[in-house]
Amino acid sequence: MPQDASEAPLNRRDRRRLEIYERIVEAGEALFEEQGYDETKVAEICERADVAYGTFFNHFPTKLDLLREMADRALVRMVERLEELSKQRGNIEDLLILLFEGGAQTFQELSPGRRELVGRVQTLAYTDSPEDRDRRFHAAFQAFLRRAVEEGRVRDDVPVETLAEVVSSSFAFMSLSWLHFDDYPVRERAASAARFLASTLAPKGERK
Repeated sequence: MPQDASEAPLNRRDRRRLEIYERIVEAGEALFEEQGYDETKVAEICERADVAYGTFFNHFPTKLDLLREMADRALVRMVERLEELSKQRGNIEDLLILLFEGGAQTFQELSPGRRELVGRVQTLAYTDSPEDRDRRFHAAFQAFLRRAVEEGRVRDDVPVETLAEVVSSSFAFMSLSWLHFDDYPVRERAASAARFLASTLAPKGERK
């Protein structure tokens, strides 16, 4: 629901609606992290957000739809991260190390409650309405790699779509493995995956 920068300024009524929407999202996210998604009731979210019970359903048909919004926002952050990386200097190994090891570091710094919430969001992102989210997820990696190909940082003899499938699948697998297995060595695997992928994606003259 956040306003697009290209849209006209919101009127007072729409600003008020957006402000309530954001309060509900923030309250739900905080409570899901504190006490778990299943244990959190809509009434508790409304109390935390300081809105009437019925107001919640003016914005979200169900509690699951609130989680879907969080999954969408996580995807937006991923897209923004890839856009930022594409502007960084360095070869493809430098960029992939920043992406994979940065993701691993973020995972390790999460609290147990936040980790559980991220797990819920990640699982939903890959199982609920998969076609739309999957297309956007892969499109973000395609845009990242297409720019790298154009700049000579990635080989140009393999379709970008194929390269994006390989890199995005590796990143997704790393994320889900960390969420599902307590003993998963995410930092070690992140570094190994980044370097292996880089050696495969690098232009011919730079491959190790």
